[in-house]
Amino acid sequence: MIKKSIFLLSAFVAINANALNIDSAINLALQNNNELKQKVYEHDEAKENIELNKSSFKPKLDLAYTYTDRSKVASGLKRDSSASAVVSYNLFNGFSDYNLVQSAKYSANATNLNLYAFKQDLVYNAKVAYINFLDKRKNQKTYEVAYSLFSKQYEDSKNRYEQGLIAKNELLDVQVKMLDAKQNLTRANSDLQIAKYELSNILGGIDLEKESIEELNEKKITFQEYKLEFLENRSEIKALKMSIDSLNSQLNSTKGEFLPSIDASLSYNKYGDGPTAKDVEPDDQKVAQVSLKWNLYNGGSKYSKMDINRLKVRQVKEQLEKIKLDIKLQYQIAKTDFEVSTENFESAKLALEQAKENYKIVSDKFDEGLVKSTDLTDANYLLTNAKQKYYKAYYDKFLSLAKLDRVFEKGI
Repeated sequence: MIKKSIFLLSAFVAINANALNIDSAINLALQNNNELKQKVYEHDEAKENIELNKSSFKPKLDLAYTYTDRSKVASGLKRDSSASAVVSYNLFNGFSDYNLVQSAKYSANATNLNLYAFKQDLVYNAKVAYINFLDKRKNQKTYEVAYSLFSKQYEDSKNRYEQGLIAKNELLDVQVKMLDAKQNLTRANSDLQIAKYELSNILGGIDLEKESIEELNEKKITFQEYKLEFLENRSEIKALKMSIDSLNSQLNSTKGEFLPSIDASLSYNKYGDGPTAKDVEPDDQKVAQVSLKWNLYNGGSKYSKMDINRLKVRQVKEQLEKIKLDIKLQYQIAKTDFEVSTENFESAKLALEQAKENYKIVSDKFDEGLVKSTDLTDANYLLTNAKQKYYKAYYDKFLSLAKLDRVFEKGI
C-alpha cells in the first residue's frame, strides 16, 4: 500500500443560485436520473431478499378444509368434511438456511456499494456533460466571431476590389474563407444543441432551453487532498469482496444439504358433517409429529452445485484483481491528464494573447493598406485556432479534476 498523499485542485463551486450551475446539475442528476432509480430498486430488491431467506427461521401455519359428497358408499356415509390447522417448524437444516441469510446480507451490501459507485459515476458523467456543453458553447461563440470577422473582411475586400485596389483572386480567397467559417459555425451550432440534449438526458430529461447555464470560474477552485492508499479501498473493490463472501456462504449452504433435516409439527383436525361421520372418525384430533429426513444420494447434484459455486468465486476473484489494476490505471491517466492540462493551459493562454495582438496589428495594417487580405485571413485563422486551444485547455483542467474526484470517490 502506498503511504503518501497528493494535493490537487478541485473545482465546481456555485456562482449564482438562480441559474443552473455544475453543483445544481449534479443534484438534479442524483434526483432524476432514471438509471440511478433502477439501481436503487435493485438494492431494495437485494434487501428484501434478506427477509425472504429469514422466513425459513419462522414457523409455518397452514389451514385446510375439505368437503366430500359421495353418490354411493357401502357404509351409508354420503357426506363428510374435515378441517385442519397445522403449525410446523424446522428444527435443523444443516445450517443451510443460516448460510443463505448470510449470503443475502453480503449480496445486499455488495449492491449498496455498487450503488454508491454508480452515484460516483453519475456525478462524474454529469460533470463531463456540463463541461462539454460549456466547451461547445465557447466553440460556437469562437466560430461566430470568426465568421463575423470574415464577413467584415469580405465587405472591405469587395469595396477595395470595386475600387481596383486588390485583385479578384484576393477577393475570392476571402470569400472562400468566409464560407468555410460559415460551415464551421453551422456545425458548431449543431454540436452545441447535441451537447445540451446530452446534458438534459443525464439530468433526467429536464428542459434546458430556457435555462441559464453558468460558466465555470477558475477563481473558485479549492484545494483537496487525495490519499493514494484510498485506491486500495474503492467501493467497487469492497463490493467484489462482498460478492465473494456471498458466494462462499452459498457454498456453505450447499454443504449443509449433506446433513439431515429435522421438522416438528402440531396439527388440530376437526371431522364431521355427515349423519354418521362421528362413527367413522372422531370429532377432533390433535397430532404432534417430529420427522427426520436425510438424503444420502441425489445423483451428485450437490457436488455439482458446490463446484459451480467454487468456479464463481474464482471468476469474481479474477474480476477483483482486474478492477484493482484498472483503478491504478485510472489514477495514472487522471494524474497525467491533470499535469498535461495544467501545462497546456498556460501555453494556450500565452498563445491566445499573442494571437489577439497579432490580429490587431495585421488588422490595423490592412486598414492602412499595408498588408494583403490573405495576411488578415491568416491572422483570423490563427486567432480562431488559438481561442479553440485555449478553451479546450481551460475545460480540460476541469475534466481532469473531475476524473481525479471520481478516482478517489470525492464526487459526492
